[in-house]
Amino acid sequence: MTTKQNLVLFYAIRNQIEDFNEAEMKIDRFVNVLNNALSENENVIFRKFGSFEVRKTTERKIVNPKDSSKIIHAKPRKYVKFKISKTLEDNLCDKDAKGSNEELW
Repeated sequence: MTTKQNLVLFYAIRNQIEDFNEAEMKIDRFVNVLNNALSENENVIFRKFGSFEVRKTTERKIVNPKDSSKIIHAKPRKYVKFKISKTLEDNLCDKDAKGSNEELW
C-alpha cells in the first residue's frame, strides 16, 4: 500500500523536484482537479491508464438483524468506480509474469 507521503516522494524523485512541499502541492492540485471533474462531469478517462466513473446506488430496504420487524431505508448515494485500461492491465500482468519485484524507485 502506498501512502500519500510515499507517492509524493516517488513523484519528486521521478521528476527531480528537490522541494518536497512543491511536489506535494502538485499532487494536491491534481487530486483537487480530479475531484472537481468527477463532481461536475461524472466521468474522467485517462487513455492507457483507466477511467473513473461516478455511479449511483438505488434506495434499498434493509432489515435490522437485531429486530427483524424494523425496516431501514438506505438512501441512494454516489460512489466512484475505477476501471483499469487494457493497456495498463497488460503492463501489470507482464511485470508479474516476469517475476519483477522491483521497488517503486
